Amino acid sequence: MNMLKRRHFHIGDIESCVLCTAQDKETIGHLIFNCPFSQTCWSKIGISYNSTISRIEATIRAKEIYSDRLFFEIFTITAWNIWKERNNFIFNQISPSHRAWLERTKVDLTWLTYRVSPDLSDYITSLVNSL
Repeated sequence: MNMLKRRHFHIGDIESCVLCTAQDKETIGHLIFNCPFSQTCWSKIGISYNSTISRIEATIRAKEIYSDRLFFEIFTITAWNIWKERNNFIFNQISPSHRAWLERTKVDLTWLTYRVSPDLSDYITSLVNSL
């Protein structure tokens, strides 16, 4: 939000997170990791994220706990699509939805199958089908 304001993008008086009903100020930490909307997304994808420690340490621990292949790719796609849900609300007035987030995440994960070896492609297909 601060960046949009600095660039003189008209966003009205919105300062709180648009993904949840909490009045928490939108920060990257809240938006991607602490927001109840985002926490549901992380849970759905199977990544456990501890928001009481630094983001770097929490990400390292999440990777250790997740222990599946392609952690950073899945992590990045999940976070990117949370960001896109937020932007759809800000720029297109489309209400955030877990269903829309999930469908977009599945599509992006499916595209990843073209960039990996066949065994990883099978793993991703299995993950997408389980979501």
